[in-house]
Amino acid sequence: MDLTDIKTKALVAWENHAKAWDEQMGDDGNSYFSALELPILERMVLKYKSARALDLATGNGLVARWLAREGASVVATDASRPMLERARARTESWYQDGRLSREQKISFETLNAASMDAWEEFISQSLTPVSSHAAAGTGLVDRYQTEKFDIITMNMGIMDIPDLKPLATALKRLLTQDGCFVATILHPLFFTSGADRQITFHENPTTGQREITRSIILNRYLDVPPARQLLFSEDENTPPPLSFHRPLHELFAPFFQKGLVLDALEETNFDESFVDHKREHSSKNFLQFPKILGFRIRRTSVSPVN
Repeated sequence: MDLTDIKTKALVAWENHAKAWDEQMGDDGNSYFSALELPILERMVLKYKSARALDLATGNGLVARWLAREGASVVATDASRPMLERARARTESWYQDGRLSREQKISFETLNAASMDAWEEFISQSLTPVSSHAAAGTGLVDRYQTEKFDIITMNMGIMDIPDLKPLATALKRLLTQDGCFVATILHPLFFTSGADRQITFHENPTTGQREITRSIILNRYLDVPPARQLLFSEDENTPPPLSFHRPLHELFAPFFQKGLVLDALEETNFDESFVDHKREHSSKNFLQFPKILGFRIRRTSVSPVN
């Protein structure tokens, strides 16, 4: 399967599952969002008030609405038009219910973050005329510059796109000098690697009580093919979306190659209050293995080494 075919299949899967995803996330997201992902965003996003924000892979608009409530002017994007329609509808209901004021603006645009052509079109539409003085005696001339963003977010979207180079290139062009890109993903070591969860029981010879040990069995990490996400019911006609695993060096390399720098990194997990005693195999019960990896990327004035 070539890269173009992979990109097409990945997008079609999300378009087919837009309704199911929107219903699962609702207005406020699931426990992964509220307990693990949003706290990372709250700690890593550098500023809110009067900031210009771009939310990539917005889904049903969870992060876009959070950014707007915090005072940012938001452009929310997604490659899936059905998903974007649901984000618009859910956000409009927030305006009508008073959860957002009309001054807390969110605009919606279609953008495939894995496509350089899509990025070029998006950037060209962000061009604004700026008057500047030309050479002495020639008066004013118009030039164009790209409107940049103080905040760019991509919550749980990086593992959904097969090629990060277009994203890294766009970040270099679109981030303000003091801006930040903040992303969260399923942890590449303990989740997208396809690691097995293991549960063992043994009797403690001192207490006589049965004890449970939970561990992770890692069979591969460096070379893991795309896998279907276990988020939706199996349906031969509408297979679930693909997840693209990357070891850490592959995850960050496209950004480093563009001269961007990593300046914050977190691994988060559920605490004991989320343990599901009725489902021993639940990933929430494996408290020693982080579920989410969050990181912040920023610009640097140092030129990248070729």
